Amino acid sequence: MKTYVGIDFGACDIKAAKISPQIKRVQNVKLNMSMAGNAALPAVIFYDKIKDTVEVKVGDGAKSNVDIDNKISRIIPKIARKSWSRYIPNLNREISAADALTDMLTKIWKHIARQAAKDENFDVTVTVPAAFSEAQKKIIKQAAINADVPISSIIAAPFAEIFSCNEFFIGDTAQIVLIFDFGGTALDVNLFKIERNAKTFAVTELSAATLNYGGTNIDYGIFLNIFLKKYADTINKVFSDDKAGYELIMLIEKMKEEIFIDEEDSSSGSLIDDKGNFYEFELTRQEVFSAIEIDGVKSKITAMLDDVLDDAGISPSDVNALKVFGGTASIDYFLDVLENYFGEDIFCAEDFDREGITAGAAIGAVKYRKLTNEENLRVKVKNIVPCGIYILRGDKFFRCIKRNELRGFVTPYKPILIDELKKNNWHVSFYQSYCNEVELPAAGDDAVFLGDIKLDSRLYTSTQAILFKMHINAAGQICVKFFEDGKVNGRSKITLVEEKILYPGRVTGIKN
Repeated sequence: MKTYVGIDFGACDIKAAKISPQIKRVQNVKLNMSMAGNAALPAVIFYDKIKDTVEVKVGDGAKSNVDIDNKISRIIPKIARKSWSRYIPNLNREISAADALTDMLTKIWKHIARQAAKDENFDVTVTVPAAFSEAQKKIIKQAAINADVPISSIIAAPFAEIFSCNEFFIGDTAQIVLIFDFGGTALDVNLFKIERNAKTFAVTELSAATLNYGGTNIDYGIFLNIFLKKYADTINKVFSDDKAGYELIMLIEKMKEEIFIDEEDSSSGSLIDDKGNFYEFELTRQEVFSAIEIDGVKSKITAMLDDVLDDAGISPSDVNALKVFGGTASIDYFLDVLENYFGEDIFCAEDFDREGITAGAAIGAVKYRKLTNEENLRVKVKNIVPCGIYILRGDKFFRCIKRNELRGFVTPYKPILIDELKKNNWHVSFYQSYCNEVELPAAGDDAVFLGDIKLDSRLYTSTQAILFKMHINAAGQICVKFFEDGKVNGRSKITLVEEKILYPGRVTGIKN
């Protein structure tokens, strides 16, 4: 008999759940031992140096430390990049996102294993953001292996969240389900069609999109648009440096969470400066709403929902179920936006149950693994092309295939300058994103690294530019063809030189 464990990696928090042979129901695993009643662990790691020894700390102890030079936050978004590393003074070396993830997993897994019997047989499923490609899947799997985590599968968080909902496994009726996952750094909206019979559970991803706005943006908005005016004298006098400013942002986050978790109209908090002076602050529910209004988030969410439904060719009334996850979604303001958009028959803000809102992916991962492993449920997964495909040129990503494009679509010819190829050692870097902009800044978190293609420079005679075109085939592979534009008998002729294939590695329901 196995103990199934699900670990959900969010940008801000890590959650875990399990089903054991002794207790055959899903239990949240309390990762955060320093906070009463909160099982989630802040996804922050701190390398603390005590004399000549470096101690790895994770969670609240790491998050609250103001030594930002030896601390790494938001590890999962950093893994989405082609490469990321930072010098950690206390280690006296560079550390990569993969290294930091390994160190964090090592601490987390030791904590989970300590709560189990010595002979317990673990089977671990890890959930990751929906846009993660094969490149990130490999990094996370290797980090888990290095941390001695008995990982069995990696699945996308929105897909896992479907399995946390028992009602989808009753009856044989097809349903259109929208997953609204609003976390600390992003809002992910995924639209699925679910079909169920006795032994098959078919999931078709109809459309998806991401808005890079979450709880951390709200915290900064409260600081910028509310507190800088409300407490101008105090902030200008005391909280001007990075250390003090960081402490104030953390206090705003804590007060905001108290308002919506405890369902209060206001919350208060205090800070003490280096001289021992005491400062009190208050945050109200209406002030949080005001900060959100200033950012214009309501119109962004409405436009995002319109876009996702339009891409799938359905209307709000065609949606059978709406499931909400993520800590930021617990804010009443957003629940009201959903009720106004879909209507009370689909979603009623007053009836919303906050239980499981943050741990849904971890719970779903456990149920998914147990259903497919022990109960022989066959899961059929079908995807469209929910991510746009981009190519990196200089400091920008340029879109080649738009989000939710039909498979088989072939792009027109696009040029790549020879000087650019030489600069990158004849490598071409590809990315994928839920955004649908023609251009994205390379410095942001909008795009996820997909892979590199290495061209054979010896095959090309052009001195100015070459051409390429691409399409996604029925197997979900990205086929890229590279051409030269020359002349034969005085007439222009485009000649195929090389053909390469990339696999996006969509992790939705794919086992290792």
